[in-house]
Amino acid sequence: MSRPQKPDPDEPVVPGSNHTPALAFVAILDMVRAAVKAWMSLKGFTYSPKSGLVFDVDYLHEGLALFIELIRGNRDFRMELPIYLVAITHHASTEADDVLKRGYETISRSSNQPLFGYWKDPAGRPYLDAVVPLQFISKEDAIGAGKRYGQRFILAIWPDGSYEHLKTD
Repeated sequence: MSRPQKPDPDEPVVPGSNHTPALAFVAILDMVRAAVKAWMSLKGFTYSPKSGLVFDVDYLHEGLALFIELIRGNRDFRMELPIYLVAITHHASTEADDVLKRGYETISRSSNQPLFGYWKDPAGRPYLDAVVPLQFISKEDAIGAGKRYGQRFILAIWPDGSYEHLKTD
């Protein structure tokens, strides 16, 4: 696994052009563990099992690369709307265990693009969550989804690669 290169601005982005099924958790278990071990020095990252890439959205080109990967992977995503990353687990661990597996498999039933989000709380404790990418017409709808899963924050990635942490309460 590696970090993405800067996207080519002249390359066309076709929604759904790389629409493939989600991988089985058992097939990606070792890759998830390796990503955490290799990149845990970052304050946070999003790991895509399908591409094997680790995205640190603090770098604009990596936020853009993640946005493009998610657009290409989903026929229903639109280029002009942000993509919201919502964790569906409350996984106070960095272990790839049954809690993470259940979260990943839950997302896999409705999305072909389950992701993993690694982050650290203000005290520096690391977490690893199963994450679903979603699109909404309004920021309020996205915040509502975060609330449904008991999240305090969700991550919005805008079409230019910039990001925003949205507080749900």
